[in-house]
Amino acid sequence: MRSIVHLTIAGLLAIPFSQLAAAQPINAAATETVPRLGAETRLPLQRLSDDIDIRLDGNLDDSAWQGLTGYTGFGVVEPETLAPAPYRTRLRVFYNDRGIYIGVDMEQPSDTLVRRITARDNREVNRDRVSITLDSSGEGQYGYWVSLALGDNQLDGTILPERQYNSQWDGAWYGATSETANGWSAEFYIPWGQLAMPSRDEDREIGFYAERVVAHLNQNWSWPAIAKSDPVFLSNFPRMQLDGVNPTQQWSLFPSVASTYDEIDSEWRHRTGADIFWRPSTNFQMTATINPDFGSAEADDVVVNLTASETFFPEKRLFFQEGQEIFNVTSRANGSSGKRFTILNTRRIGGRPRSPDLDPGESLTARQRITNADLIGAVKATGQLGRVRYGLLSAVEDETRYNVGGQRIEQEGRDFTAFRVLYEDAAGGAAYRGLGYIGTLVAHPDSDAEVHAVDYRYLTQGGIWSFDGAVVTSDSDENGQGYGTFTDIVYSPRQGFKHTLNLTYLDDTIDINDFGYQDRNNVWEAWYRFEWIKTNLGWARDIRVSPFLRYEESLDGDRTNNAVPVISTTITLNNLDRVNLSFQHFPKRYDDLNSFGNGTFATRERLNASANYSTNTALPFSWEIGFGRSEEFASGDSYRYDLGMNWRPLPNINFAANVNYQDRDGWLLHQGGQNFTAFETSQWESNFRFEYYLTAKQQLSAGLQWVGIKALGDRYFRLPANAPTRNRDLIEVDQHSATPGDFSISQMNFQLRYRWEIAPLSDLFIVYNRNANRRAGLFDFSDQFDDSWQNPLVSQLVIKLRYRLGT
Repeated sequence: MRSIVHLTIAGLLAIPFSQLAAAQPINAAATETVPRLGAETRLPLQRLSDDIDIRLDGNLDDSAWQGLTGYTGFGVVEPETLAPAPYRTRLRVFYNDRGIYIGVDMEQPSDTLVRRITARDNREVNRDRVSITLDSSGEGQYGYWVSLALGDNQLDGTILPERQYNSQWDGAWYGATSETANGWSAEFYIPWGQLAMPSRDEDREIGFYAERVVAHLNQNWSWPAIAKSDPVFLSNFPRMQLDGVNPTQQWSLFPSVASTYDEIDSEWRHRTGADIFWRPSTNFQMTATINPDFGSAEADDVVVNLTASETFFPEKRLFFQEGQEIFNVTSRANGSSGKRFTILNTRRIGGRPRSPDLDPGESLTARQRITNADLIGAVKATGQLGRVRYGLLSAVEDETRYNVGGQRIEQEGRDFTAFRVLYEDAAGGAAYRGLGYIGTLVAHPDSDAEVHAVDYRYLTQGGIWSFDGAVVTSDSDENGQGYGTFTDIVYSPRQGFKHTLNLTYLDDTIDINDFGYQDRNNVWEAWYRFEWIKTNLGWARDIRVSPFLRYEESLDGDRTNNAVPVISTTITLNNLDRVNLSFQHFPKRYDDLNSFGNGTFATRERLNASANYSTNTALPFSWEIGFGRSEEFASGDSYRYDLGMNWRPLPNINFAANVNYQDRDGWLLHQGGQNFTAFETSQWESNFRFEYYLTAKQQLSAGLQWVGIKALGDRYFRLPANAPTRNRDLIEVDQHSATPGDFSISQMNFQLRYRWEIAPLSDLFIVYNRNANRRAGLFDFSDQFDDSWQNPLVSQLVIKLRYRLGT
């Protein structure tokens, strides 16, 4: 049966390659030249009256737009040809004391427009949209981006040097789009009060960048045309000159009410709170939240993790997302460079409380173990003094109450504090250089934990060399003091080529996980990566090859992770379908984590390979198929099959489905003490989602994620106690006494959600959540799902209203 599936997958993957000769590259005639613009370019902007009459409806027919200078000459940056864009794009910009206004007129054949409605900040969907990035610092230090998709969807976020885009900011800005006789157009209005800017007594400058996504060509065009692989980005924006922009004090009050019905406990919980925003000047702002109820408006992905390493989940709460960029110490905070290592992980705030002290024989129920702490309040302040930026975050948790055996037990909440200061400039022959400090403290009656770090970043002129790193120390009552350091070196000799070297050292006592995130300590590591991008190949539109070498060793001298080599390749075909290929070789290594403190054991040499084919996502119906084979740690192989589809019958309706099946005949799990078992395992993962948008501001969605596992004990191993350092292979034995027997795991998340964006930053949520996490004896998959649905850990209806009042 397995061989038949393999042949079927191979045949499906071969279909597009047999048609490569017939696929023709897009050959549109260029109509404009692409100007060379950079940080040395100065563009004076026209200032108009504050009482000018303008309707933000997406049509550029108001008198304000007439007679303004138009900026043209967009270049193709995806793929990285930098050739003139085949369709004309014209930018018009003006400003007044209230804010900056941007109009974009985009030519395009009407039958090629791709209009798709999604939730706010959805960057994954391929559709026609236009984005504006503003370097509000004027010196390439920080900025904001806003985007409008055809159909009025808004996207926004922040940017840090040089190209660290994220969506962790929602601003009260306004915009609209409209289809025209020659394509479509967009209007933006961004109030100055929404942007952090340095204090200026006179004229100021802001960097400006525009990017347009043309979905049916699967291309991105930008002005100025800066290649995606160019290491210099934010600091090379052309500067727009502003006269006397000094916004007045801004404030906002966000009262909120939330009601939660717990179906399992048959009780309602009501909560009222408020968020407060105050910006007395352009270079300082303070936000606070009192008695918040963050509810369950956004669900985490379902992840089955039986390893010793913690799963990282991103922050989804608006209060902690906004203004968080100042606390990002290096690019490792978002996992984009080397292993994720972040000093500040705000998911710790209001997360699961410390386990209470229980008497022998007492234990918490499954529902009590997943209970999160409530927050009394939090405050955050960010600002800038000259070339120094700073931030302060403080949060206080409420106590958590449990009923154990008829007795009431209280666990005190934690107090979180973080302070950040960063000096930045572009002196000394550098395009950017920064030196910063961050300190965090988590206080609790049982234990205090603090972390201090000094970080640095240096980018040479032209961006050929980049150095980024930090020195970290931690100190806690439970683990004592620890130290660590890491640095990331990037060499980009020319467009399309990039070399990256990540170096890491963490001693055996450093632990930042009270407020941050690290996956392990007691390690040193060297990780080299190379990236090569080539366009206009004839047989394909572009190819991206990303091989890497990795060596990791514990401070005890054990080789704990290595990869020699790993090769990943992404090919975009001329018909805009995409192929992903991966090959991985892992020599023999030693695992010092997954025995859970019972010794270090050897894993065998392994070869892994995978292939994935996905069709053009600009089409109303797209699909993907994938296959992977990997070798297990002790014995046996694993095979994975992936199938997904996305269907948009109308611009405001979307169906998405992904199904993955994994067949493993050697899943190695620790069974207590020195004992291990290799399980024959079948695993199904499914993700189904339906979205219906009444308008761009109103969304009704339903989503279901489910993972089901059946595991049968097959082979049994034992790690010899006190084995020689270089001879710690697991010894196969007869079934040992620690064997718990066959088992099943079923995890499920179901969410039904209605969201209405009443006004900027004002929302009504009605959300139903049903979650389960079941582990039991061996059950069929249908019985697993039925059991999870009938016996959830969480079954809640949440109704929350948040409304913005203020300037």
